[in-house]
Amino acid sequence: MRFAVGMVLIDAPHSALNMLGTDESRPERNVTVVKKLRCGREQYVYVSAQAWRYWWRQTLEKKFGWKMSPLTRAEKQVFTSANPIKYDDDDVFGYMWAPKTKKGEEQGFALTRVSPLKNTPLVSILPDRSSLVKDEGFASRHEGDPVPHTTEFYSTILKGAFSLDLDSVGKFYIKYKSGYLNLVSPESIEKLTQNVSNKDKVKKAITKALKDIGYDENYLKLARELGVEMNENEWVMPKDIRAKRAVQTILALKYLFGGAKQTLFLTDVTPKFVILAMFEGGINPFISDIVYEKDGRVELDEKTIIARIKEFSDILEPKKVFIGKDEGFMKEWNDKLENIKNELGNTQPKIDVYIESVGKALEKFAKEVAGYYGLTDDEIKELLGL
Repeated sequence: MRFAVGMVLIDAPHSALNMLGTDESRPERNVTVVKKLRCGREQYVYVSAQAWRYWWRQTLEKKFGWKMSPLTRAEKQVFTSANPIKYDDDDVFGYMWAPKTKKGEEQGFALTRVSPLKNTPLVSILPDRSSLVKDEGFASRHEGDPVPHTTEFYSTILKGAFSLDLDSVGKFYIKYKSGYLNLVSPESIEKLTQNVSNKDKVKKAITKALKDIGYDENYLKLARELGVEMNENEWVMPKDIRAKRAVQTILALKYLFGGAKQTLFLTDVTPKFVILAMFEGGINPFISDIVYEKDGRVELDEKTIIARIKEFSDILEPKKVFIGKDEGFMKEWNDKLENIKNELGNTQPKIDVYIESVGKALEKFAKEVAGYYGLTDDEIKELLGL
């Protein structure tokens, strides 16, 4: 069980990347506020995990040509096609397909997939007392008095973390359990209904679901064409497709784009700092406490990074850590990064630390991810465009 994990820092010097909307509780009804969370006495602006994932999807579609699952909108519902064979994002980002049935129709059925890609919100390291600003403006391109309006924005460093379950990418489960009933087949009906009380209703619901999703044409036919390994409990995509989806998910961070209020507060949301590694378990030791605020500045705690990696060195596989930093970002961190490299390089077993630009660090890390799926050196070079 291998997880590719990382932490990213995004420099947001004049930004309003995720808005809460108009705060109706304020006397001024024309103030557009950013999202904030409270921790102790302080408030911190943040970008929701959903917004970050939306940027990620956009980048994968535009830069890497991913096939995105079309959305179906029903009454108070929106859902994808739930077809991870055909659509890359259904595989990596997960789904819930549970169309409501109308009165008099057969019982419905749900297909669900736990997302292999998990991520935190992007949270400001600096509290809003030192990062938040209000921009006073006027709408004046009309006849009559100008209409005042106010927009909150901030100058801060946003921190986020992610975890990509490499074993789950391209592997689809057939288990009657929430999050693990990724797909169904006619052959799976008997097993899926073994331990349910209303077998006949569930069988009818599964049969209806197979028809609704177009199983024969949209799943089975395509799976055979692609060479999917189809077992009783799971379907597994070919290794080259699994590697491609995982690698491009990582590489997309290099080209990340998106965010609200870009017309007025244009922000480059590509990470300016990343730390990446692979662990034999679902932990991410880079989520908290390795960067912090001190006297209005963002500091890097190299001792904590060293201690965390040593603590989990038994499940660090391979024994490599990849750190990427933009040349112009936090130049005072350079000596600390060299200390991390030297300290971990002298441990037993030795841990190699690669300090590169952000793009190079992501590419080297992606190469390790591709190798996990058993690709040859030539296949990895082709995948990475080397």
